[in-house]
Amino acid sequence: MGLLNGTLRAVFGTAFTPLLPDGTLHVAAKDVDGQVILPPVFTDVPVKGHRDNVTDRQRADWGIPDRAARLIVLQAGVAAAPTPDDEITLAGGRWRIGAVERDPAGAAWVLTGMPA
Repeated sequence: MGLLNGTLRAVFGTAFTPLLPDGTLHVAAKDVDGQVILPPVFTDVPVKGHRDNVTDRQRADWGIPDRAARLIVLQAGVAAAPTPDDEITLAGGRWRIGAVERDPAGAAWVLTGMPA
């Protein structure tokens, strides 16, 4: 559970949403057993976020591959949580999501993405 409750998360989102570029979370459709339907079919969900600039040292410390990006996505107002089955278009690229974490406050997701 994050530090921000639903009301505070909404306030945080309202404050930062105008500052962040638009993006699209591409949520993969799944069958009744929770398996991704092949070929993948995606539902688009609007998001706000940015690509975090990381140094080579940070990449090594955090285990982020050379071609991967670290993407920060606001949770406020997003209808679906990202999973490693999904993709995201943000910061001028489309990324396959490899890892999903929540920031300590619970206001954003921190994604590791590889170019799609």
